[in-house]
Amino acid sequence: GVNVVYGEKDTFDPTETNFSSMVTAIKATNPDATLVIAFDQTVPLVKELAAQGLDTHKLYMTDGNTVDHSADFDAGLLKGSTGTIPGAHPTEEFQKNVKSFNAKITDFTYTAETYDAIVLAALAVQKGGATDGTTVQKNLMAVSGSTKGKECDSYKACLALLKDGKEIQYKGQTSIGAFNDAHDPSSASIGVYKYDADNKPVFDHSQEGSVPKA
Repeated sequence: GVNVVYGEKDTFDPTETNFSSMVTAIKATNPDATLVIAFDQTVPLVKELAAQGLDTHKLYMTDGNTVDHSADFDAGLLKGSTGTIPGAHPTEEFQKNVKSFNAKITDFTYTAETYDAIVLAALAVQKGGATDGTTVQKNLMAVSGSTKGKECDSYKACLALLKDGKEIQYKGQTSIGAFNDAHDPSSASIGVYKYDADNKPVFDHSQEGSVPKA
């Protein structure tokens, strides 16, 4: 339902630093909002958007640039803009636990996914009785829940069930669904963030859905 007025076939050189002509072309289309798909180019591009009078409160960012921009722009420049990051937003308790290992951590992107991946691998080792890659691969689907086992939400609880000979479904920090036939999680979430007056992305909500087979 979105009418793309600029950018459907237009690209830019990843080494580009001057976005003046591009922004002029964007402005000429009178867009309702602007989606910025970029990494290092985000800062000079957004500055040029602002310089030419485009509404920087109606920007959409993707995972590569949904970051803390408080040191990049004047206060309030991004306020109200939206960014997305694929994956679950870690709970406050989980963030606290992570910081207990490393107090310097400020960015928790993919920490929940990394944690769950390690737990799933460890449970696959337990179920398969060996630590080689083939054993882990063959048992990941089962411990993720493909055999419709009993739900458990921690390594300790799942381990106890496995040692008791039970099938399990690990429901961890990301609450992913059981792996599908392509060995991918069958469900996932995308975090939606809103920029505050300090140009920092603040978690707003998660958009959850099923993952199509590859």
